Amino acid sequence: MQGRYSALAILALGVGLGGGVAMERLYFSAPSVDSAGPAILYWVAPMDPNFRRDGPGKSPMGMDLVPVYEGDEPAGDPAEVRMDAAEINAIGVRTALATSDEISSQIRTVGFVDWNEHRTAHVHTRVEGWIERLDVRAVGDTVSKGDLLFELFSPEVGSATAELVRINESEPGTRIVEIAKNRLRSLGMGDAQIERISQTGQAERNIAIYAPQDGVVVALEAAEGMYLKPDVRALTLTDPTDIWLIAEVFERDLGRLSEGMRAEARFEHLPDTVFEGTVDYIYPELDLRTRTLPVRLVFDNADGTLRPGMFGTVLLEDTDRHLAVTVPSEAVIRTGRAERVILRTSEGRFAPRLVTTGLRDGFGAGGRTEIVQGLAAGEEVVSSAQFLIDSESVLNAGMMRMAPTDQAPAMATGVVVSMDAEARKMVLHHDSITELDWPAMQTSFALAKDVMLDGVTVGAEVKVTLHRGSDGELWIGSLTGDDGVAATGRGIASAVTPDGRLTMSHDPIPALGWGAMTMDMEVVNLDPNTVPLNVPVEFDLTKDADGMFAIAAVRAADAPAEPTADAPHTRQIEATGTITALNPETGMATISHGPLKAIGMPAMTMEFALVDGLDPATVPIGKEVPIVFEQGPDMSLKLAEATAPAPLIEAVGTINKIDPETGMATITHGPMKAIGMPGMTMDFAVSADLDPAALPIGQEAPLGFARQSDMSLVLEEVTVAPAAGNLGQ
Repeated sequence: MQGRYSALAILALGVGLGGGVAMERLYFSAPSVDSAGPAILYWVAPMDPNFRRDGPGKSPMGMDLVPVYEGDEPAGDPAEVRMDAAEINAIGVRTALATSDEISSQIRTVGFVDWNEHRTAHVHTRVEGWIERLDVRAVGDTVSKGDLLFELFSPEVGSATAELVRINESEPGTRIVEIAKNRLRSLGMGDAQIERISQTGQAERNIAIYAPQDGVVVALEAAEGMYLKPDVRALTLTDPTDIWLIAEVFERDLGRLSEGMRAEARFEHLPDTVFEGTVDYIYPELDLRTRTLPVRLVFDNADGTLRPGMFGTVLLEDTDRHLAVTVPSEAVIRTGRAERVILRTSEGRFAPRLVTTGLRDGFGAGGRTEIVQGLAAGEEVVSSAQFLIDSESVLNAGMMRMAPTDQAPAMATGVVVSMDAEARKMVLHHDSITELDWPAMQTSFALAKDVMLDGVTVGAEVKVTLHRGSDGELWIGSLTGDDGVAATGRGIASAVTPDGRLTMSHDPIPALGWGAMTMDMEVVNLDPNTVPLNVPVEFDLTKDADGMFAIAAVRAADAPAEPTADAPHTRQIEATGTITALNPETGMATISHGPLKAIGMPAMTMEFALVDGLDPATVPIGKEVPIVFEQGPDMSLKLAEATAPAPLIEAVGTINKIDPETGMATITHGPMKAIGMPGMTMDFAVSADLDPAALPIGQEAPLGFARQSDMSLVLEEVTVAPAAGNLGQ
C-alpha cells in the first residue's frame, strides 16, 4: 500500500522530469524484474533521473527506484514526457488548440442614458413682457428650427419699433436707421420681423420668439399670459437624434481607457438590440465615494428608442484590434518567475515551453489568455491536469475536467468563405450538423497544424471533421474535397418547362425529408433537353446559390428503389405563403408558398391537404400569411396552420401630405385605443395596396393601420366619406 502512495506522489511531482510516468506504468502493470515483456535497461531515482543503478534499490531520498524499459528511455529532449493512453486517462489530461484571433482590450461597466447637452438649447427673452400667444403647450412637443414658440407683448419693443418707423419716415437711408434696427436686434427681434416693420411702416408691440434648433421640448416654464423676465428660462429644447450615456469606469480599468473607444450598450427591456457608439469624453475627476470615473458615450438615437434615465450595461472596446495567439487561461502555468504551458508534441508525448502572456480574459474571448511569444496557432496545449505534470494546481481545473473532450468527431460539409494559413483559421458556410444540432450557418474554426491547405481555395466545397477541445471550441482536424451531392432520388421526368426546369414526379427522398410529389425543379450544370422523358431515372441533388436543391445529374434507374426504413417522425415546417383557393368538400387548398428552407424546397404553387381538425372557415384566403405545414412519416406535407392577419388598428385622422418618392404619409390622428397611443402627428408608410393619388388630403376620415413585426404601423385602409351633395339621397 505504501508503494502505491509513493507511486502517486512520484507521478504528481515528477512527470515534467520524465521519471514519474514510468512509476505510473508500474502502478498499472506492477511487473517484476523477471516478468516477460520489454527489457529493463536500468533503474533511476524518481526525483533525480541522473541517479542510475543496474538493479532495484533505494534512492538517496529513501524512495524505491523506478525501472526504465527498453523503448522508454528519455528522448533527445530531456524535458519531454511520454505517456500511454491509460496513463493519460488516469491523470485526466485534456488538451485544447492555440488559436489566432483578433482581440482588443475590453472594459465592462454600467451607465445611465441622458440628454446630449451639446444639442440642448435654453430659450430666454431679452426683454420683459407678457406672453400673448403660446404655440408650445407641453413637454414632449416636437418643433423644427424656425417654428414660432410664442409671442411676447413688451412695451419696450413697442417703443423701439415706433422709433424705427419714425426714423424711416424722417431720415430714410441714413445711418441712424441701421442703429434703430440694431437696437431691435439686441432686444431679440429677428431680421424678418424688422424688415416687415420697415416695409409696412407699422409699429409692432409684440416680439416673436422662434425655435433656435430642431428638437423636443424637455422643460417648459412659459404659460400663456405669464409675465416673463430675461432671467426666467421660458423653455428648453433638445435634439434627441444623438444621446449620451454616462458610464462609470472603475479605477483599476483607467489604464485601458481612451477617447474614441468603441462602445456597446444593452438594456434589459431590449434583449435583442445592441446599440453602438463611441467614447466621446472622459471626465477629469473621480467620484471619491465609488472610486469610479464618469465617461461620456454618444449613441445615435434617430428612432427615439433611447430615453433619459434608462439603465444599461456597457462594453467598451479598444478600436486597435490585433491578431494574436490565444489559449485557455487554465493552460498557462504561472509562477513567481516565469509562465509556461505544456505542449502535446505528438501522440502520448508532452513537453513544457516558456511563454510570454499579454491580455488576460478581458478581451472578449471568455476565459482565454493572449500569448505574445512562445506559441504558434494550431499547437495543442494541456488545459487540465497541469498540477500532475507541473506540480502546480490550477484553480478551476476541476471544472475543466468535467468538459467532454474525447467525443467522436463530427462530420460537416460546406463552402470555404475565407481562410488564413498563417493564423490557422478557416470560415466555413456549412450545412446543418446533426451531431451538434447546429443549423446551416457561417462559422469560424481553428485548423489543426497538420491540416494541409494546398489546393484549397475560397469557394471550394469541402468535408471536414470537427473536434471539441476542453475549452468547448470546435476545431477542424481533417479536411477533404466534397463532390457536392446532397441526396439522390428516383422518379420520372415528364417535361421540360419553358424556363428550363424539369417536371419531375419523384419517390420520397428520406435524406431531405421530401415526400413523393410532382414538382418543377431547377437544374445546375445540366442540359435539361438531354434528360430522357417518361422513363424511370435516378437523379443527384445539390444546393444552388440560394440554398435550394437543384438537379445536378440524371442517369437511368437500374433497379427499383429499396423501401425506406426508419421513416422520420412527424414535424412542422414554417413558411410564408398565400392561400389562393380552398375546397371545403375535398379538404384541399391551393397555396403559393415561399421557400421551405428546412427541407430545401423552392417556392412554388401546389395543392395541399388540410390536417384533421383544421376548420376551413378559419383559413385566410388571398392574403400572404405565416403558414405551418405538417410533414408525416410518409414525408407528405399538409396544411396545419395559417395565421390570419391581425385586425387593423383603427383611428380617425387627417392625411396632411404624401411623399410620392418615399411612400410616407404625414398623418394627424386621434387616439389609437387598441394600443394605447395618444393622438399625434407622425409619418407612416403607405400600403402598396393603396393608391396615393386616390387618398383624401386634408380631409378627416376613419383610418386603419397594420402593425408590422418591428412594431411599426402601416396605413392599410382609408374610409372616404361620401360627398356632401350625395347625403340624404
